[in-house]
Amino acid sequence: MSRWFKCDLQVATPAWDFKRPTDWAGDLDHPDSAMRAQHREAFADLYMAALKQRGIEVIALADHHTGAWIEVMAAAGRRAGVFVFPGVEVTTGTGSDGVHLLLIGDLNKTERDIEILLARTCGFDEDSPPLNPSTGRPAPSPRTIKEILDDLPPGWLAVAPHAFNDNGIASKKTVQGTARWQALHHDNLSAIDVGDISSNRADRAWNQRFRTRDLDDFPCLERLAFVSTSDAYSVDRLGMRFTWIRMAEPSMEGLRQAFLDYDARIICDWDERLGRYPERNPNLVTHPWLESVALGGTLGNSRRGLNLEFSPGLNVLIGGRGAGKSTVVSAIRRIYGDTTSLPDKVKADLDEFNRRIFAEAELAAIHHLPVSGETQTAQWSASLGRTTHRGSTTTLTSFPVRVFSQKELYERVTPDSDDPYTASRHLLSLIDEALDASGDGRRTDFMTELTKAENACHLLVTQHLQTEQELQQRTELHARVNELARQVAHLDNPATQERRRANEAVLNEHERLEATAGELERSIDEIRNAVERALPAAESAGQDNPHRELLVTIRSNLRNALLTALSESASRTADARLSRREGDWAARVQQARDDDTEYQAELSELGVDPEQYFALREELTTVRQRLDALEALAEQSRGHTTLIANSWQALALVHGRRTQRRLRFIDDVGTRSKTLRFHLIPLSDWLGWARTIREILNLRSDGYIEEVRALARWLWTGPAASREERLELWRTALISNHYTALLGRINEDMAERIRPAWWSKLGKLDRIVRIRVATTVADDVLTMRFLKNNGDPERDGDWHDVLHGSPGQRSAAMLSFVLHQGTEPLILDQPEDDLDTTLISELIVTQLRESRWKRQLIVITHNPNIPVLGNADRIIVLESAEDCIRVKATGRPHVGPIDLPEVRVDVQNVMEGGVHAFIRRGQQYSNEVSSYRQAVAQLTSRSSQSAGHTPPGSGPQQV
Repeated sequence: MSRWFKCDLQVATPAWDFKRPTDWAGDLDHPDSAMRAQHREAFADLYMAALKQRGIEVIALADHHTGAWIEVMAAAGRRAGVFVFPGVEVTTGTGSDGVHLLLIGDLNKTERDIEILLARTCGFDEDSPPLNPSTGRPAPSPRTIKEILDDLPPGWLAVAPHAFNDNGIASKKTVQGTARWQALHHDNLSAIDVGDISSNRADRAWNQRFRTRDLDDFPCLERLAFVSTSDAYSVDRLGMRFTWIRMAEPSMEGLRQAFLDYDARIICDWDERLGRYPERNPNLVTHPWLESVALGGTLGNSRRGLNLEFSPGLNVLIGGRGAGKSTVVSAIRRIYGDTTSLPDKVKADLDEFNRRIFAEAELAAIHHLPVSGETQTAQWSASLGRTTHRGSTTTLTSFPVRVFSQKELYERVTPDSDDPYTASRHLLSLIDEALDASGDGRRTDFMTELTKAENACHLLVTQHLQTEQELQQRTELHARVNELARQVAHLDNPATQERRRANEAVLNEHERLEATAGELERSIDEIRNAVERALPAAESAGQDNPHRELLVTIRSNLRNALLTALSESASRTADARLSRREGDWAARVQQARDDDTEYQAELSELGVDPEQYFALREELTTVRQRLDALEALAEQSRGHTTLIANSWQALALVHGRRTQRRLRFIDDVGTRSKTLRFHLIPLSDWLGWARTIREILNLRSDGYIEEVRALARWLWTGPAASREERLELWRTALISNHYTALLGRINEDMAERIRPAWWSKLGKLDRIVRIRVATTVADDVLTMRFLKNNGDPERDGDWHDVLHGSPGQRSAAMLSFVLHQGTEPLILDQPEDDLDTTLISELIVTQLRESRWKRQLIVITHNPNIPVLGNADRIIVLESAEDCIRVKATGRPHVGPIDLPEVRVDVQNVMEGGVHAFIRRGQQYSNEVSSYRQAVAQLTSRSSQSAGHTPPGSGPQQV
């Protein structure tokens, strides 16, 4: 696996002009060779300890015109775990003071190799010694920088140090000369150090344009790597400036590959990208990622299991047919993914594959959570399903991983003549999954909110209907009261009616008073119990935290105040009870009772049946009480309309919030991609609504087809401004089960398509079903357009609906769609299918390179542009052998970036058809390649001539 190494590629040693620490007591030039070697070794260890303290893992020695300390430093580096690249800083013969050049050799280079390089390539000999005999300072080489670069032997890399200084290669004043301009554009110059970005030099603005590669007169800026080095001549300066370089392991090939693709492999200490990483260390990623996946148990296509490890960045799986690439993808989907939203055809194929391959498998993966980087293990088996170990607990797996095959993406936007909104639903499903993965509106949260809102609507509507049904009894009860009153009046002695009514009034008032008192006493007891439960007596606050002490005091005061108020109310209630049982009121009640008993005796003497009389009186009282309750209910029901309207509004808000989340999401994707545009129409998927209604009503496949569709169109595709009015009519009709008003508002064309049998069907529905239909809301409709190749974003005609694009255009648009969303791991299975090579290299590779900085990518591919031009952090070579799928290995596993020779050979053989085939294709392209080289040469020649007369960056030409 490649990783980022913190490098300082220009450090000096005591071999030349190095300032030794003031507290260093050793003698590096001791006359005794053994003592000298001992002191130098000790100093080298101190040197390495300073590098380790600053986190430097890789250095390049850059003494002027000497390699005298290479062996000492290399040995110390091995002891300390620091990689030491031998190198030398050369003063060339270009310019009055000589342009400096840093030449870095492979790790095994020696002092002798440096001497040969200085002599043969740089031209230093007896007539031109590397040091000026009179001053001891480095002497300019007899050879120009261009001549040295022309003759640079294999195994060496050239870097231009302190480029903006007077003896640098690219200062504003000196680069006007043709020689430096040509050297800057030399193929053998791999990188330059553009200096400290915080420098306050007078030419800082020009330097900044150079760093941002914004100077038209310098074509080299498109390919030339920038590095940051300390150029340290003292221990305390070591690693003060540095460069992060991504390699499998420090090697000449690792450096070469990094310089070839600086954008993917090099981060200078001044690079803004470092700010996104903890401690400014690009190895410390904060996005979620998969560390490994293990395919165990019994696999349907391999005798043995398979274990793979991944990088947090771009991973590419390659291999021949049957090597198990798609098996790995399916396993990851099995552990983490969701197949419910897949197109039917893709889901059917995947289910069959899983049945054959994973029926008895045991799958596992290790993943890292975002931000914290916490490690968890997820597992899957047919018996247990998806589970994740979180410390001591095991729960359902919820770690978000997005898995897509190119076939799936293509199918999601394949037009459907029977349902034009199929693609919209697939796109919205992808958006909802992405929002779920990001935590910005989880689907479970939406369903919980939706269910709560629907239940609220159902409850309020049910209560309203029950109330209306009960209130229908009022007419009958009024008639019964009149009838009973007449019967009681008929039995009453006219002379004693007033006496009876007075007694009844007192006794009824007594009953009401006692009932009220009983309710009050029960309420006091219930409140006291509630206080004891909610605010039990607390322990002492303690003195450990004044904030806690304050809260405990407030709580105690609240408890005491409530209990005091309750005790006072209970006491006053008891006093009120005693007051009612003594005095005038108690006497009045007792007198009414006595007089009522006497009245019954008098009725008996008059020949009136007291039982019949009192039964009528009791019924009359009961009916009147029921009628009073209904009148109160009628008063209460007047607020039902408002409550129901509020519940519909709450339901609409749930859908509205989801729509707003979707809008924010597609706005972000459109902004980031620059090649995609979206248009979302809220609540307009009338076909989806019609299908849901048919399912709720359990209609036959041929039943009421036109009726449901006509109603759906009227409700959801009419003017948005009047949609709420239409929905209110529809819901009111369903709630009341009366459809006359609704029929009066449906336009004539729609009404003709709806047979009377449909309204009859609705009228026979159970109330619960009708309310469920009323709460069903249409989904949004989303369209996606893509910018045609080389199109003008400002010209509307250059944007095309994805449904009307070619297979390649649809696939490219969908890949762009999924690549520009989220930070969760993204797995792509053969994204290059249906795409021409231009789209792969210019679109997909570009977007993979951009996405790798903020998310993990695992790509299965047969196209070499993806691992090579994408500069994969980790290429995994799979093969099928001995009835097994496995990682290819010859001595060591073929896993790593392109700088590993085994991996590079596999990419050539598996993806390019071998080196011979690659070269043969190049030969067949000979005319085009030659023309390209001639054009580049002419361009360089013109730019060189311009650089000799016009200050770089000031000319009007575009190179």
